[in-house]
Amino acid sequence: MKSIDWKDWEIFCRVVEGGGFTQGAELAEVPKSSASAAVARLEGQLGIRLFERTTRRVRVTQRGQQLYERVAPLFGELREISAEAASVSAEVSGTLRIATPYEVGSQHLSPSLSRLLKLHPSLRVQLDVSWDQPDLIRHGYDLAFVMTDTGLHDSSFASKRVVLIERAFYAAPSLIRERGLPRVPQDLEGWPTLGSIDDGRWEFLRDGVEMHTMEVEPRICTHNAEVRLKGAIDGLGVARLSPRFVQEQLGHGQLVRVLPNYMSSPLKVYVLMPARKLMPASVRAFLDVLEETLGVPDGRKPIPRTLLGAAPKWATLTAGSLGLPDGLADAGAGIHVAGGIDGAVVPPPDGTPPIVTLDDGV
Repeated sequence: MKSIDWKDWEIFCRVVEGGGFTQGAELAEVPKSSASAAVARLEGQLGIRLFERTTRRVRVTQRGQQLYERVAPLFGELREISAEAASVSAEVSGTLRIATPYEVGSQHLSPSLSRLLKLHPSLRVQLDVSWDQPDLIRHGYDLAFVMTDTGLHDSSFASKRVVLIERAFYAAPSLIRERGLPRVPQDLEGWPTLGSIDDGRWEFLRDGVEMHTMEVEPRICTHNAEVRLKGAIDGLGVARLSPRFVQEQLGHGQLVRVLPNYMSSPLKVYVLMPARKLMPASVRAFLDVLEETLGVPDGRKPIPRTLLGAAPKWATLTAGSLGLPDGLADAGAGIHVAGGIDGAVVPPPDGTPPIVTLDDGV
């Protein structure tokens, strides 16, 4: 019997997972030409066609899908066995594969990854952007980060909550000029909103207590916070965003915080990993660094204040730039000048007026 080239089988699985030869070759870490040749050899040995190829796309055949579903779990087990065996080594090496939403990667993981790679020069990291929870086993990820309003429902993976991301409400000065200044959450009823895919309602919390909820039908629905941010700057609607994510835009007067005495429910960020008896050394090393960098919100170490999205101490938005009537603040209409997150007036270093926000009148 002719010997089996398991590398060809592994490449075949990667092409299925990648949805084509280009992505499959990247997953298998081989040139595209090598991936194509491996699949051709396998088709020749088996005497069947594994993929339907056109000039526009590559699609796995029904027989190819059946074979993939039987073979792919075997490679998943082999990778796990290999990772477990390698974990006994003193040196952390190899490639750590991570999937994460863009906002988590850019705002929270970068310091941890930098420290990890400095501590372990032989380690490599592959960081993929994904807003949906990926199939860790199928796609070969060691870790995946997910954001959720509630909790996790899939118990097939080991999980740990690592970050809380607070959220508040923001709009462009032009939208406030057009719609008027909201005093209480109910005033936002009927305003255009910008939200994530699963946004059906917004919660308005004061001192951690839910005071009001509002059904929303966002004009823009996307998990991509940068798209929502750009839409808010352009005056398309009110956006619910992390205060940390909008500091620059607040400072430049492109956005103003709406109802500053209210927050929304925080996003919980979890890290998921395949349930294993023995954790690979690279995963253990990353989790250790992550804990040092972020802290543990479950009680052993407080979350750094910066992760909660403290508002900037000042911005250059003035009452005049909002087009407010003269004397409106003196008339008790609920406008006040506020600076830091605690409401203290902190003028900017260049002497320009602090940000003008709206008091809810309570």
